[in-house]
Amino acid sequence: MTGAPAAPVALSRSRGVLHALLDAPGRRNAVTPELLDALHAAVDTAEADPGCRVLVLSARGEHFCAGTDLTAPVPEPAAGPEAELPYWTLLDRLTRTPVVTVALVEGRATAGGVGLAAACDLVLAGPGARFRLTEALVGLVPAMALPFVARRTGEQRAFTATLLAEDLDAPAAVAAGLADLHAGEPAQALRRTLVALSRVDRSTAGALKTYRSRLYPRDARLGQDAGRVFLDRLTDPAVQPLLDRIPTPERAV
Repeated sequence: MTGAPAAPVALSRSRGVLHALLDAPGRRNAVTPELLDALHAAVDTAEADPGCRVLVLSARGEHFCAGTDLTAPVPEPAAGPEAELPYWTLLDRLTRTPVVTVALVEGRATAGGVGLAAACDLVLAGPGARFRLTEALVGLVPAMALPFVARRTGEQRAFTATLLAEDLDAPAAVAAGLADLHAGEPAQALRRTLVALSRVDRSTAGALKTYRSRLYPRDARLGQDAGRVFLDRLTDPAVQPLLDRIPTPERAV
């Protein structure tokens, strides 16, 4: 008898911290509806626990996250006049939740996986970390990830990294502003970071994040526009031949 599919995210807790481990290495931790649902649920869990101050995203396997699974059905926005795709709403939540979000990247973050890391408040990059926006190579535009990358790197740096599909190792990612720390011993670096964060209470961190969003506001319609641009390219018949070049096991961007 075949059991139920394994959950794409495994949760664990330590004092004041919720750890969300992307746990689908066989699928390169690609962005699927199930993964998005599980990460939204992780944010819900962290927010519902008043003692939780930090949410840490990490991954099992060689890939932190390989981006959107292109073998899945084309995603659809939620119903309503201000509909946004679930990937966008997750990234937006990571920037706005009062819980501090930390991405521990020890493998490859590709395409939408770069956006997932960039949306976190802090990004720690291990020695095996790589960051690459590959969408332009297959005719797509990283419309939803790009705003979150650009808020870290600046607009031109994000554009250049996208246009050239630059493959950034951990030191290069730190130099670009995409990561905050290059750590030879990621576990130790995470422990030090969590100790430092333990000195700041949740309400203060939340107030700081709220003020940051007011200081550097995003256009309220950007999420809708970004989803539309992504879907327009994904469903463009002229793009399909480029997508067809991707081997089926690697169809994630």
